[in-house]
Amino acid sequence: MNIIKFLLPAFLAVLVACTSGNAEEKIRNNDTTINTNRTLIVYFSWSGNTRTVANIIHELTSSDIMEIESEEPYPDVYNEVVARFQNERDNNILPALRTQVENMDAYDTLIVGTPIWGGLLSPPVKSFLAGYDLSGKKILPFCTHGGSGTAQSVDNIREVCPDSEILQPLAVYGSRAENSRNEVEEWLAEIGLIKD
Repeated sequence: MNIIKFLLPAFLAVLVACTSGNAEEKIRNNDTTINTNRTLIVYFSWSGNTRTVANIIHELTSSDIMEIESEEPYPDVYNEVVARFQNERDNNILPALRTQVENMDAYDTLIVGTPIWGGLLSPPVKSFLAGYDLSGKKILPFCTHGGSGTAQSVDNIREVCPDSEILQPLAVYGSRAENSRNEVEEWLAEIGLIKD
């Protein structure tokens, strides 16, 4: 009888918790591999295509989202952007960023978006990843491209984040970014961020 009196309050607390919204969300999250409450979407976008895909991911997951911004913005003129990128690539320059995540420890997973420039991860994204200790975190790369797919970007992420778990990437053709919702949804379901 004493054991019943001892266990009854704990059982009631669990019962009450299971009827609350937060507990239901935790139960649903146990069915997936990734908790969207501890996921951050970070992306850099020059033309707007990567931003479009990032916003679709945000709509589908309700994860936190942050745009990576360089202290010195990239020019609006394409040829000037190419020249700056080539200089950064050839001289291994990581641009200074305005974007800072104060609570990176709060996130288990980063969904990282980049345009593919010269077959590589864009310098602002590389700079962002290099600025934190992401050991043990899951990284889900996605990119927009003009025909190269992910190219060397996933390898670039592995070089910068050798102790992170890099999951299956998504490559979206830049001109199809606005119509990529189904493709993005399938990817998120496959990696366990949303239910299909």
